[in-house]
Amino acid sequence: MKNKTRTQLKKMKAAFKDAEFCSSRKALIFGAFVLGICAVVPVQSLGASAALKQDVLFIAIDDMNDWTTLFDKENPIQTPNLQRLAQRGCFFNKAYCTVPACNPSRTSILTGLQPDTTGVYENSIDWKSLLPDAVTLPQHFQQNGYAAIGGGKIFHHGKTGGDRVENPSFDSFFTLKLHANKPQKNYNGYIRKKDDKHLASPSWDWGEHDVVKQTDEYTVEYINNIMASHPRDEPLFLAAGIFRPHLPFWAPSSTFDRYPLETLQIPPRPEGDLDDVPARGIEMAKTERFIWENTIVQPPDSPRSLKKMIQSYQAAADYSDEMVGRLLDQLEATGRADNTIIVLWSDHGYHLGDKTACVKFTLWEKSDHVPFIIVAPGITTPGSVCERPVSLIDIYPTLAELAGLPEKPELDGQSLVPLLKNTKLEWARPALTTQIKGNHAIRTQTHRYIRYEDGTEELYTDADYWNHTNLVNNPEEKAVLTKHRKLMDQMLVEFE
Repeated sequence: MKNKTRTQLKKMKAAFKDAEFCSSRKALIFGAFVLGICAVVPVQSLGASAALKQDVLFIAIDDMNDWTTLFDKENPIQTPNLQRLAQRGCFFNKAYCTVPACNPSRTSILTGLQPDTTGVYENSIDWKSLLPDAVTLPQHFQQNGYAAIGGGKIFHHGKTGGDRVENPSFDSFFTLKLHANKPQKNYNGYIRKKDDKHLASPSWDWGEHDVVKQTDEYTVEYINNIMASHPRDEPLFLAAGIFRPHLPFWAPSSTFDRYPLETLQIPPRPEGDLDDVPARGIEMAKTERFIWENTIVQPPDSPRSLKKMIQSYQAAADYSDEMVGRLLDQLEATGRADNTIIVLWSDHGYHLGDKTACVKFTLWEKSDHVPFIIVAPGITTPGSVCERPVSLIDIYPTLAELAGLPEKPELDGQSLVPLLKNTKLEWARPALTTQIKGNHAIRTQTHRYIRYEDGTEELYTDADYWNHTNLVNNPEEKAVLTKHRKLMDQMLVEFE
């Protein structure tokens, strides 16, 4: 938790005073709570007894950005299975992560708490020690009659990111087989024990990986077996964590065939793109700078090049879409699809050389904008698209309401069920993203506004897809800038 004396009590969040915010913010119940104890508030709107019988399939994808055919059919990365899933329910085309880093993003989603509440801002911060008693999303279902089973990358892996051993979130969990069947030497041409210590590691490799079974195939096989064998009379919360397209960018040759190097689409990199970016923003773009510095100087057709890395990312993202397809095929084969709530999300986006960044860890659109789909039988209109900006922090309260579980007023997000019922509903609340304490971005319907810890700012229009033109010093945008400063201030006050 924060460094204040809170004795695991979360300060009560007042309803927003600003009328524009209040139109989209349900007033929170006054009082405090102890983490680990569920507030028992009956859900009236959905019919709890019926909703509790629905299963939940919770699909996480790692590092997938918005350059896919899900968002625009002209985009290069082919995601037919994400599009297929979107046709079953509601696709939120303006969804944003809470943090563009694996561990804090997943901590937020699974606890329903913002990083300014939890103190988990970076991959290196151990969420378990800060939140030993928090009731995670799977546990909330578990405490209300569900079997909670999962596999793959749901929580972040490693010492700081893994689930709590003494207070596990799942009844059973299939551990991620990280970098399964790795090659003897790197495909990307960087030589182990000779070249850059990072890019020469299998963890940072990319290329065609034709093996019997990759990391995600083990996970999908496990999850599909659970779907086939789990008793139909016991509600199931089933979490499937797809590791691709996270590095290493490995995929079968057949997948690479869809992204020939000769015609590969690469992100635009206009000269002087960082000239209007504050120093703090440039510093964030330099996170894991060794990728950019090594790849940009290579010939485009070299396996070491930025272009080859981009090709490999696209193939790996395509491959992750195939894994989603296998899950959907199995769900349909079991006959459970019409009685299953499905949510699919990516923990954050990814830069592919745009703005000289080759990872995430920034407050720009490509790092924060993510695929997000919800299928709720009886609630969502098949093939619907919601264009309101929403945050992944809203997943927890949304699933709880859809399943008829007791409300948890301590959560920082809000239920998206009203938007699932009416995608055109007025929704003034922006999506808030944080990258390291004190640095924030908000995404409204029309703009992205960034404010760093030193007070410097950026402002981009919705049409500026790659965030090329910072409008902070444009006098014509003064009113827009003032409005967004106020909106951010209100968001930050809420999470104090």
